Amino acid sequence: MDSSQENEYKMVEYETNFNQVVNSDSTNITIAYQNKAMTHLELFVLTWGIYPRRVLIYLHEKGLINSPHIKVTPVTISPTLEMIAPGKPKGTVPILALPDGTFIKQSVAILEYFEDICDNPQEDWQKDLAAAAKPSMRGKNPRERATTREILGLTEEASSMFGFGCHKGSKLFAALEPMDPAGTKMAMGWAKRNLKIVETYYEGRFEGDNSGAENITIADCVLASLLQFSRELYGLKFLEDPELPDLQRFYNVFKERESTKIPDDFYPEQIKELAQVWLE
Repeated sequence: MDSSQENEYKMVEYETNFNQVVNSDSTNITIAYQNKAMTHLELFVLTWGIYPRRVLIYLHEKGLINSPHIKVTPVTISPTLEMIAPGKPKGTVPILALPDGTFIKQSVAILEYFEDICDNPQEDWQKDLAAAAKPSMRGKNPRERATTREILGLTEEASSMFGFGCHKGSKLFAALEPMDPAGTKMAMGWAKRNLKIVETYYEGRFEGDNSGAENITIADCVLASLLQFSRELYGLKFLEDPELPDLQRFYNVFKERESTKIPDDFYPEQIKELAQVWLE
């Protein structure tokens, strides 16, 4: 599972929401059976979590969020703080269930899996999926793909440092583990250091009237998730740093895209209130 995901489930309220609908109408049963037959992949998510958001943003940008081959299943939280959903294995999300009964449990690996299928589909359902998908989001040539991997690596490190800093400095985790404000300051400094390197890759991107024509990459989706989660849930204003003008422009544009736009009440209010209190 993704680094720093282990305690993400602690950020949600206890919930139990199990609904079972039985409809004896034969037409509805036939339609339900056909829809189930078309679904080859099931994605388990916590819709507002930083790692699941990567995949959801990506699926929107790829044009696959409404694919009949992909079922998106939000998890609920049990009284023992376990993420549960019918058919979901133990562990944090995102988790992608494959047709052969196996699972992919790393967010970036899930993105790569979709890209691989769309670049080189083998089975009929994969060909159908690829036909509906937008072009490669890793890059058109070796240089572009290498750049995407560089940004991914730097953003992954920044996300890990950010996650550690939250666990050691945000009041959200104060009752769950030892606090270390000094450790938080160090971790956030490392995260910002990585963002300053990422900044250099965004010079000239998402500028002016042509920003909507950008070739979106999987790295953009991962970065957008980090910037949105840190700002909107935890209240951290990384992008107010005058050394990050290109990332500020990137985020201002990207957050308004249909893939990334969120309502004011997107994050649970009780979680948000605690998350934005930082211990000194």
